[in-house]
Amino acid sequence: MKILLTGATGFLGSHIADFLYASGFELLLTRRKTSVLDKCNSFAEAVKWIYTDDDNWINQAIEFNPDLIIHAAWNGVENSKRDDWKVQLSNIDFLYQLLKIAKESNVKKIISLGSQAEYGQFNEKVTEEYSVNPVSSYGFVKLACLEYLKSFCNDYSIQWYWLRIFSVLGKNDNPGWLIPSVITKLNNNETIDLTSGDQCYDYMYVNDFCDRLLKVIRSSENNSGIYNVCTGRPTKIKELLIAVANKVDKPLSLLKFGALPYRPNQTMFMIGDSAKFDAAFGQCDTLTIKNMIEKSI
Repeated sequence: MKILLTGATGFLGSHIADFLYASGFELLLTRRKTSVLDKCNSFAEAVKWIYTDDDNWINQAIEFNPDLIIHAAWNGVENSKRDDWKVQLSNIDFLYQLLKIAKESNVKKIISLGSQAEYGQFNEKVTEEYSVNPVSSYGFVKLACLEYLKSFCNDYSIQWYWLRIFSVLGKNDNPGWLIPSVITKLNNNETIDLTSGDQCYDYMYVNDFCDRLLKVIRSSENNSGIYNVCTGRPTKIKELLIAVANKVDKPLSLLKFGALPYRPNQTMFMIGDSAKFDAAFGQCDTLTIKNMIEKSI
């Protein structure tokens, strides 16, 4: 099977690319000329690349004639740009270009990555039927892309899968995210002011995510739709950060739980229900938090 994958130089996309390459798929990956390949060392020389800032990149992708498109790229993932409308709206134009490739190549299936941010603020375990109510331009544009993808694929009889991701962690995570930033401070023996850490979130190890993605790729059934990709298991921030401190062998006294107040309207319980995914594609194993931390650091 020939797969066109976007976002392969990022945290999640690089893991997807590595996983698919190891599984024997023929890959064409997108990147910019300025993209850094430090997350791609295991596969960078063994796969085909196209530069999306080349004028003819769309024609190159059509010539590759992919069977499947996996859309993992997103401009403005970092927190500082999640309410930048100009940055977020650029993702709609990129999706338009991908769908043009899909139409011209007679692509059979498109898998695109959504986000729990589409649900907005919630304090419960949510299914795909939960009312979406995003609170950021990032979440709004994700939803806009979902509707665009769904309408296009229905018009051209293409299977579509919108994988609504919760929290994924693993090796080579972005330095500004929670775990890498805490590790850096702990290794510098800095104290870290934190809330009480009772917030419960749904964390999944990145390889467990890739296992689930592979099930969607290999499914012969047409189960087009929106799917939560999550563990359904609540993990307290406090539990997570204590596991990190233990793994890097730093005293727990550096973690100052309770030093900061919670934000107004702090979300305390953000967990996904994976029953729909499990029914369509089968259940998958999920690492414990301790094992996730051990494999990530």
